[in-house]
Amino acid sequence: MKSALALLLAAALACVACGQTATPEDEVRAVLGALEAAAEAGDTGAFGDFVSAAYQDPYGHDREKLRAFVAFHVMRSGRGREVIVRVRDVRIEPGEPARAAVTLAVGLAGGGSARGPGGLGAEVYAVDLDLLREDDAWRVSWAQWHAAPASDLL
Repeated sequence: MKSALALLLAAALACVACGQTATPEDEVRAVLGALEAAAEAGDTGAFGDFVSAAYQDPYGHDREKLRAFVAFHVMRSGRGREVIVRVRDVRIEPGEPARAAVTLAVGLAGGGSARGPGGLGAEVYAVDLDLLREDDAWRVSWAQWHAAPASDLL
């Protein structure tokens, strides 16, 4: 699975090989795509590769606790999980080129999601992330999320 994620990143950054320079925003968006793919595939190891060793959040998670949290939700959702990510905003501050602030809407559907009519289930979250460039790679250093209406995915 890690090789598939590496291919996704390589494809997203292919414009570099074509003589065009990827912008920091392009690089961050490629990482967000790889995080989405890892979450949907249930590959918590690959997911963790995109999380900084210095990660922290308001819920008391460090990097390892976040991996365990994601692993729990992956196991709970079982097969057939779908992850939908809508990038709302990526901001690279002019004075901080190695930091990105990201706003997402994330939809999770699968076996363990809240069940609605007809047995269909989904959860939607508004997610704020900070990513830092560490060793030439963007990694999530902070995250905060809360339940959001399904309309946030539109």
